[in-house]
Amino acid sequence: MKKIGLNIIIGLLTIASLNAQETLSDKEESLLMPKHIVKVFPLDLLYGGFAVGYERVIKPKTSLNFELFQGFGKPEFENSISEKSYRLYFETSVRRYISKQKKAPEGWFLSGGLITQYDYDKLKNKTSSLITNRERLRFGASGRTGYQWLFKKGLKGFTAEVIGGFDFRTVSGLFDGGGSTGYNITLNATIGYSW
Repeated sequence: MKKIGLNIIIGLLTIASLNAQETLSDKEESLLMPKHIVKVFPLDLLYGGFAVGYERVIKPKTSLNFELFQGFGKPEFENSISEKSYRLYFETSVRRYISKQKKAPEGWFLSGGLITQYDYDKLKNKTSSLITNRERLRFGASGRTGYQWLFKKGLKGFTAEVIGGFDFRTVSGLFDGGGSTGYNITLNATIGYSW
């Protein structure tokens, strides 16, 4: 009888310890989710620019996202005008991950943010020495949605993301560069590393 009672106690302790390990592993999994991601935007290279991003998880379903883009252009027009351009773009946004079974920074997300953009264009008439410089500073807001994949096994730490949405930009009066106010539709992709 003592052996049966001892076996029952050992069995119950084994089951309790296995349940405690499962609970602990769930907590460990949430603690092991990355809090930081550094990203690059490979599609921006096609347009003569370079963009980097940083994402910081602040709550289980929320993160802060930052993007910095710098672009240069020297298009040649068929008429007698040549142009050199420079763009500097900064966006900061708050992301809310809406996937029920996934935590930030993984899954579907919605985001809203603020935009600052500086443009400098130098127009030159090829037939004369007339040069026109145009500077403008634009401010605006953005709304985005997308999906972010977080690789946990083979490419551990790497991320991939697809983003789409819209932004609105208006020209400030700080520089006399003219320009238009309006909406843009955006579509982009990122690759990154998380830790």
